This record gives sequence, C-alpha cells and structure tokens, in this order.
Amino acid sequence: MTTEERGHELSLSQLRQIGRELGFDAIGATTTDPFPELVPKLESYAKRGATGFEWSDIGARVDPRAFAPDAKSLIAVAMAYLTQEGHQLAHQHRSSGRDKGNVTVYCYGEDYHAVMERRLKRLAERLEEHLGRPVLAKAVVDTGPYVDRRVAERAGVGWVGKNCMLYTEEHGSFVFLGTLAVDVDIEPAKSDIAPQCHDCTRCLDACPTGALIAPGVIDAKRCLSYVTQMKGIIPEEFRAPLGRRVFGCDTCQWACPENRDVDFSLHEEYLPKDELAFPQLVEILGWSNREFTRRYGQSAGAWRGVQTWKRNALIALGNAKNEAAIPHILPFLRHDRKELRASAAWALRRINPEATRGAVGQALEVESDPEIASEMAWAQGR
Repeated sequence: MTTEERGHELSLSQLRQIGRELGFDAIGATTTDPFPELVPKLESYAKRGATGFEWSDIGARVDPRAFAPDAKSLIAVAMAYLTQEGHQLAHQHRSSGRDKGNVTVYCYGEDYHAVMERRLKRLAERLEEHLGRPVLAKAVVDTGPYVDRRVAERAGVGWVGKNCMLYTEEHGSFVFLGTLAVDVDIEPAKSDIAPQCHDCTRCLDACPTGALIAPGVIDAKRCLSYVTQMKGIIPEEFRAPLGRRVFGCDTCQWACPENRDVDFSLHEEYLPKDELAFPQLVEILGWSNREFTRRYGQSAGAWRGVQTWKRNALIALGNAKNEAAIPHILPFLRHDRKELRASAAWALRRINPEATRGAVGQALEVESDPEIASEMAWAQGR
C-alpha cells in the first residue's frame, strides 16, 4: 500500500531520509491532536511557581492547532550538541582552578536557536521540493507554546527521563529539540520507546538543590540552570550550591548512566572554545557590554546580558574563596545595580570577612536600600 493510499502525503521513512540528509540526529512526526494528559501536569507546575520563561496559556500549550491552525502534522527534530571536544573540556572543570567559572555545555558553541531555526527552514523548503507545492510551516525552538520534549516523545524521537529531559537512543539527553508545524499529512510515528530509567534515581540524588522533587517532576525555580538566568538577587539558599557556575547546570545529565557512552555530536556549530567553557571570573567583572557581546554574542548564554554574568561571577568568586579577587569585588559594593551590591557583600564575607569588614561597613553606612543593607549587616555584627 502506498503512502497516498494510506491517506498520507509523506511517509515516515521519507521524512527520516530527508532529516538525515539535512543533518538532524533524530526526526519523527505526530498528529496535531491535543495533549490532554499535560493539563494536570502544567497546572501543578504553575502552582509550584512557573519561571516566566514559558507560555502561561495552558490551552495553547496542549492544543497544537491553537498556535498553528492550518497544521496537520508536527515534526519533531533533535540535534546533538555534546562534541568530543566539549566532553573533554567539561571534564577538565574539576581541575580548572579557582579563578575560572563553569558554563553549561549547551553554550559552548553557536546559539542553538539560530542553528535549529536555519535547519527547520531548510526542512520546510525540502518538503516543498519533495511535494511540489507550497508548505505552510511554523518553526518552534524553545520559545513557542509547545512542550517540545512531549512532542518529540509522541513523535518517536526519544523518551523523557526522571530529570524531565528528552533522551535519544544515540546521544542521550545532550540534544536540542525543535518542532515544525506543517500543513502536510505525515505518517505519524509510534511513541513506543520505553524509558530506560527503571529504578535509577541518580539524577534526583545529584541535584544540588533538590529541584527534582520526584521522578519526572521539577520545581523549576530551584533548578540552578534557572537560578543563573533569573533576574535580581539570587536567594541565599542557592548561592553556595551554585559553586562556580556562571550560566546553566549539567549536573543531572552527568549523573545519568544513560549519558555515559553516548555518541558525540559531529556538528561544527557546537564545537567549543575554551574561553566560552571556563571564563576567567575576575575578567567577567571587568567586561563592558561590547566585550561581552564580542565574546558571547553568538552563544545561547548571551540573552540575559553582562550584568547577570557579573552577578553570577561574584557568587562564584565567593564560593571559590579566592582572596586575590577581593580588590576586584570591592568596587561592586557601590554599584548602581542592587543585585551586584548584594552579591559582592556576600562574596566578601565568604572569602575573608575579617579583611573586608571595614569596606563593607563603610558601604553599609551609605546604603539606602533596606534589602541590601541586610546583606551587608554582617560587617557590623548584625
């Protein structure tokens, strides 16, 4: 029976062939039927406290047609980003010294949003070439209403682990996901890939803040990846667990046995640069907006801006207890951004409270913000 006789314009095998030719590491398709099973999960997530990074309209998140009314199919794609070079760099962090920060692996190379959007655009063009007609297509890469990992799971791309991440057979969870909603009737894949977690809870056990509160359930505002990207002052309970992280966290991924022997990514766009993986913490404090853009402007870690990185670097220097950094931290006690003043006061107390008490005390005398004053009160024994 041909694809047309089954009522589909495109078979799953044809789609996968096109996906391979375009360099996707995994590709599948599913219908635009709603995801009603997500409603209670999303409602529970919202009650715990959404991060603000996701769409708030649950109806749009569970009904693909609300976002793309003309769509007949959802194509889910995955691109692996853990290169061999990136893997080697990530494991050098343990001996990288107290002067360097740690950046998540997904920021080592080019911004995945741009890379994936280019590929998805090319996929839409290839569908038009194959079908001989215009194709209406809407691409989503981490910024639309879809719960990408659930779309990918139903499209047969992989399975969702206890750390809430999508795993593919060859590349584990080190993959970027994208969705293309198209007005093409594509043979849907079977979503019968069984999770491989079994009785393992290593990701839950390894999470520094207990953000993984149950298998497949996350308190996103406790996730250190979110904490490094949040606005304002980092709550004190998360500062020590941050260690030397300045953007993102990969702890649950490294703890997972399913990620130990994964195939490495061969995509040149995700090849790392050493300075992007482990930036000098003191150097971050001195970056201008222009310098930050020059270094990280093409990275997925650039979107929050240089001041967020400076805040995180101050916390990281406090955790590193690097006394050589004290002269570089002191000026931030008078910075016009209060999250930097708070972070500087905390870092100085961690590094050497006796040597820095006087400077913090002087800053406290002129501090007008009660919240920041409370952060500096240790200098006067309060």
